[in-house]
Formats: sequence, C-alpha cells, structure tokens
Amino acid sequence: MIKNKWKLAFFTLLALIIIALVVLFVMVTSSSEDQAIPTNLNQINGSEVTVKATADDFETLANHFISDATADTQMPMKMFVDKDITLTSKVSVLGATLPVTMDFDPSIDDKGNLILKQTSIAIGRLDIPTQTALKLVKDSGKLPDFITIQPSENQAYINLNAIEVPVSKGTDAHVRATKFDLNNDEIELKVIIPSKE
Repeated sequence: MIKNKWKLAFFTLLALIIIALVVLFVMVTSSSEDQAIPTNLNQINGSEVTVKATADDFETLANHFISDATADTQMPMKMFVDKDITLTSKVSVLGATLPVTMDFDPSIDDKGNLILKQTSIAIGRLDIPTQTALKLVKDSGKLPDFITIQPSENQAYINLNAIEVPVSKGTDAHVRATKFDLNNDEIELKVIIPSKE
C-alpha cells in the first residue's frame, strides 16, 4: 500500500514537472512582435539649454523617472550607468520571480533619444537565448512608457523626448541627448522649455 502511494506521488510530481516544462517552452518560443519605436515624437520649440552631466548624474535622473513610471506596477526597474547601461528588474516565470540583469551599449538617434544595443542578459540561472530573455522582460509587466523593448533587434529604446521635466507650474521641459560618451564620462543633454503662446 505504501509503495503504491510513493509511486503515485512520484508520477504526479513527474507529470507536473513535464507540464511546467511544456508551458515554459510554449511561453518562451511563442511569437511576439517587437514594440514599435514611437514615430510621433514631440518636436518641441522653445528655449534651449545645454546641460553637461556625468554618468552618475544621468543615472540619478533616469532612476527618478523610472521609479515614478513603475510605482504602481509589479515590475521594479533600476538603471546603472558606468561604461555601459545596465537595467535590472524581475520577471515571473511559472510563478517564480527571477532577477534580470541586462547590459546595453548606448547610442543616440537623430531625434536625441537613446538606442540601447544589448550586450548581455541574465535571468536568474536560466540559460536562454537573448531574444527569448528580452521577450520575457517585455511580456512580464508594465515597462515605463518611454522604454520600448525590441527582442528581434536585441535592443531597447529610451524615448527621452517623452519624458516631461516640470520646470514651473503648468510647464514641462523636454530632453534630447546630444552627446553620450560613457568611456570619457561625458553626457550632454539639451533641455527644451516650450515657448508660452
């Protein structure tokens, strides 16, 4: 009688593991379209001020806006800026919450936004392809509106133009990057304060 109980328990556990692996396989291999890079980017006219910043300055500023944008979500995210950009977060896989670390090489597009080309990614101890890992991040929770993930391109896009920086009551400035040289710790941001009509 006891042998049969152990056999039943073993086969039940084996079945659950097989089902979990099948669900994981379907989840990570199912097709998922890239998020589109915004095309209707704000072209704000007004007074322009150039601000020089260090990697630490940019990290502090970015984390302030990321924290505000993810305050009501289950997906905490943090940015670290040194010789590259690192984003850390968490994803849920089959009920387990796993830490994520993504490293990117940044560049600036013609609109002053950041294109982040992925150089490495780690999700817990899982050994999965880069595109699959990015897809899990994209699908796992609400990212800030100004961050777009494109798994098939192995990249993320930070729409700096969409970030509104309050400068006075009812007036928000917008930001564009004009220089992003992390090797020399030189970052230049153009802050545009809209003209009052």
